[in-house]
Formats: sequence, structure tokens, C-alpha cells
Amino acid sequence: MSFVIRPARAEDVASIGRWTQDTFIWGDYVPEMMGGWLEEPDSLVIVCVYDDDIPVALSRAQLLSPTEAWLSAARVHPEHRRSGMGMAMNEHAVEWARSHGALVARLVIEESNEAARGQVTRSNYRPAGRWAYATAPGSTGRRLPQDERLRPGITVDADAAWTFWSQSDLAHAARDLISLGWRWRKASRNDLERAVNTHNFYQSPGGWVVAEADEEGISVRWLATTAPDAPLLLQGLRDLLRDREGGRVEAMVPVTVWSVEALLREGFEVHPAEIYSKAL
Repeated sequence: MSFVIRPARAEDVASIGRWTQDTFIWGDYVPEMMGGWLEEPDSLVIVCVYDDDIPVALSRAQLLSPTEAWLSAARVHPEHRRSGMGMAMNEHAVEWARSHGALVARLVIEESNEAARGQVTRSNYRPAGRWAYATAPGSTGRRLPQDERLRPGITVDADAAWTFWSQSDLAHAARDLISLGWRWRKASRNDLERAVNTHNFYQSPGGWVVAEADEEGISVRWLATTAPDAPLLLQGLRDLLRDREGGRVEAMVPVTVWSVEALLREGFEVHPAEIYSKAL
């Protein structure tokens, strides 16, 4: 029996939610997020169905810039894995991205997921940078002196940060990408200016960061520092949460010879992931 790929609909959310409850130990974000995805511009959500038209697989593609596509949320019902659905959805999404002007498609896979890494490699994706997803609770109980803490930066600080980062080993390891949560695209100087304008750009003697506060704590999407200064910057991030009730620091950090060691030494839990890309 052959399957068909079609655009997802709002009424698909309930049935998809029933078989994605155990995707991860904590569940899955797809059922909660899918309705919003269907309303977003420059986005494609597709499903695989048989004759009964009930979704048994799902995937999403979106444009993060006029030339960069991001592929995510690939899910296949446990009873229909190894049926070719994953590869078929990927090819469909890539064709959609190409037809909308994208020159590259990217996706991310946790390093422990060997099956998925093998699949994308067979689909001609190539490694495009290793990242560490790092989390830590807030304050450690000690606090940095006032002159070593993170403070909001201004445009001139962003200029210095961009110049420094552009020539750093962090930028090289990142392949010049910036994290948008679990999505990545090419970074630009405008990213730092937007962070300044939204009060999400900070600096200290340890370096610079783009850090956004939410109900979970603080999320770090970009940082510029050195091996000797990284501990000071990371402690500064934890200090930002001192006045909050609970919460944690969540950071996406390019993997270098020193970045993971610095995270671990400062009490972060680290989960490595690999970005893959394919020219369209």
C-alpha cells in the first residue's frame, strides 16, 4: 500500500498528538506547536496518509531567510517506520524550499541519534557544525563583583562584539550561524542591533551575549568570548537569574576545543548535536 504526501490541516493535530506522546522522555512539542505552524508564512507542514487520510507521518519546512530553509519536526508513526516516509517528506520539503528561492537546506540531529544521521547522509546532507545544547540552574550561591557582571550593551558595544566574533574560533565552529532556538541561519550584524533594541544584548569583561528571558529562564542564542574569559561570561549568565524565582540558563554554543570544557566546569549539562546542510 502506497502513501500520499499532502499539506497538513488543523484537524490533523489531534490524531498526530496520539502517537507523538512518547517521542521523547518528556513527550513532544509537536501537538502544542503544530496549530501555530499552520498559520505561519513561509512555512510548509506536510503529512503522509494512506487511503483513510489519517496522518501517520509529519514534517515541517520553513524559510529563515530568503535563501535559507530549515527542516524540522520529522515524525513517523512507530508502526510505519522504515517505509520510506521520512526520506519522501524530506525530498518534498527540499523541493518546496528550492521553489521558494532557498539555496541551502539545514536540519539538526542530536549526536546520539545514529539512525537519523545515517539517513540524512544518504540524502546527500553534509555536516555543517557541531553545537552543544547546554542547561544549568540559575545562581550558584556566589555572585560576581559588580564590575564583572553582565550589563545591557549599546550599539557601539555590538560593533565591537561583531568584529571580535567574526574573526573568532567560535564563528568558525558555528560556520557563521546563529541559533534561533533549535533552528539556525547565517548570522548578521543586524542580529546584534535587534538584540540591542530589544534589550537582549549584554556585555561584561568576559564577552558578549544575546540572551532572551522567558518563563523558563534565560536562553542564549549567540555569544562571543575566549577560552580564558568563558567562565566569567557563563557565571554572569547564571547571575542574571538571581532575582528570578527558579528558572535556568539554556545556551546553544558552538563546539570548540575549549567551549564544552568551559560549560562542564561551570556546572552546565551538555547535549551535543550536529547541523547538516545540503545545497539546493
